Amino acid sequence: MQPRGPAAPAAEPGPLDEETHARVLDHQPSGMIQGITEKGLYLIRIRSSAGSTTHLPGTALELENVNVLGMTRHRDISVMAQAELHGVVKGILSDNPEVCLSFYNRAGNLTLKMHAFQLLDGIGKSKAISMVETRGRTGWETIASLDEVCQIDAADLLANRLCQEIADPHMTPNLLDLLIRA
Repeated sequence: MQPRGPAAPAAEPGPLDEETHARVLDHQPSGMIQGITEKGLYLIRIRSSAGSTTHLPGTALELENVNVLGMTRHRDISVMAQAELHGVVKGILSDNPEVCLSFYNRAGNLTLKMHAFQLLDGIGKSKAISMVETRGRTGWETIASLDEVCQIDAADLLANRLCQEIADPHMTPNLLDLLIRA
């Protein structure tokens, strides 16, 4: 048989295609859940099924078991979801330490005068130099060792920066795009 017309082009993969889990930021009485995906840290809207239990902030959901309505913007999520965002992102980083360690073990100079560590709140030039010297060639094995040696809360600092970028996607350099979504 001859094809009847040109084949439809394959659909471009979307950013949510590889996402399997999300965490709840806010479960509203209307049944709308505002959440954030675990892999790419995309803000999403989910419709919960009628009569489902109310999910607390930070609760992990399997995306194949829910009705994902799509992505949303930071300014369009509820005040409750905005308040929970930092804690939930920190929880995601703590539960997936390889993402957090990857940043701290691979971060380098952005310019001749600025290191990537300086993108994090409270890390100045001297602290960044100290962290690079402490890291050495092998890097840190665990988040706990990084926190102890550098006297920081690594997941909290990174979560803080990532939440700033979620709120303002025009921030540059953007660690979400360079580290998480690359």
